[in-house]
Amino acid sequence: MEDLRLVTSAPPHLKSPVTVPWIMQQVVLALLPAAAWGVAFFGPRLALPPLVLSVLSCVGFEALDCLAFRRPPTVGDWSAVVTGMLLGLSLPPGCPFWIPIVGGGVAILLGKQMFGGIGQNIFNPALVGRAVLLISWPKIMATWYVRPPFALGATSYATPVDVVTSATPLGIVKAYGYAAVWETPHLLFRLFMGLIPGCIGEISAFLLLLGFAYLLARGVVQWDIPLFYALGLSSVALFARQNPLFHLFAGGAVMGACFMATDYTTSPMTSRGRMIFGFGAGALTGIIRWLGGYPEGVTFGILTMNALVPLLDRMLPRRFGVKKA
Repeated sequence: MEDLRLVTSAPPHLKSPVTVPWIMQQVVLALLPAAAWGVAFFGPRLALPPLVLSVLSCVGFEALDCLAFRRPPTVGDWSAVVTGMLLGLSLPPGCPFWIPIVGGGVAILLGKQMFGGIGQNIFNPALVGRAVLLISWPKIMATWYVRPPFALGATSYATPVDVVTSATPLGIVKAYGYAAVWETPHLLFRLFMGLIPGCIGEISAFLLLLGFAYLLARGVVQWDIPLFYALGLSSVALFARQNPLFHLFAGGAVMGACFMATDYTTSPMTSRGRMIFGFGAGALTGIIRWLGGYPEGVTFGILTMNALVPLLDRMLPRRFGVKKA
């Protein structure tokens, strides 16, 4: 009789019903409230084209890449949809139609597929696309179209006439100093609820945090990276004698901390590594906002820490088979 204790099989020995498409679909669901509010706030004409074109661009370029290099099609895993949504939500409303197309191509081809596809990329693909857009077309990426009732600060009329260009809180701080932004009534409340112009999906910290809470409840993400990101950003803000809540609610800090920095592939495997990663990304975001040339620092803060993930994983190796790393 065969001794079953000597029978071996190929890994994995522990399986989970959770799949990559399911995880990506949960992220899409979590982003929908912020996306819907962005469309309602800016209007479909300003917000829908960048968002839709970004998603279609990412999906299309991934399909073309798989076809060109004779790889199995991967569009069905929904990762390209998530990349497109994150990129589209981080674009200014009313940007030219070719901006999300170029950004989607860069995100998929340079940020993801050139490394071998999902699970092998070093940098967050959506942030790679946005970084290239910021560096290549800084004026376009810093032009904020909005309907007149929601304009903030000095505005200039654009085409069509029912649209104006508006300043953002971080832009006002960079141009006129930190004190100038507090002239806006109920600033922190308006930032939290999403009543001040910015990128399409980044304006409402409340809806983004609601989506993040959904992902936490579903077990898709963990709390450590966003928490330490907030601590890192707040530490720099306090050192600069500025309000930490302003920096947490303004710009893309919440989206970056909750939806981009938490990417499985581009974040460390250990708890200690994730804490260092989150704190470093938040601190770099604050330093760039305070001392850098860009009003926003989320993109470059997270990308810089993405590059350090292999070092963190080597310094703090993960011991598999135990409960704590």
